[in-house]
Amino acid sequence: MSSLALKDARMELKTSKRLKDMLNSAASLAGQDLTAFVLASAEDRAKLVLSEYQSLSLLHQEQIDFMAALTKPAKPTKALKELMSMESLVER
Repeated sequence: MSSLALKDARMELKTSKRLKDMLNSAASLAGQDLTAFVLASAEDRAKLVLSEYQSLSLLHQEQIDFMAALTKPAKPTKALKELMSMESLVER
């Protein structure tokens, strides 16, 4: 996290003394104050979690099946044909 970033939001949290002491010790060893350590750690974890949900990992066969599904047009269903034959609301 950039130290030059505008800090315009506040967060408060409650924790156990044991966890706070652990975080303080780790922050000290990392050469950071508690706030910087907690925010950097939370940011790293948030990026990891978000990247897991924003990317798609497929096994080789799954990649082949996925590409086949994308490149082979699906046959329109009866319901789709009926829907497409209806007058468009936009073109009225």
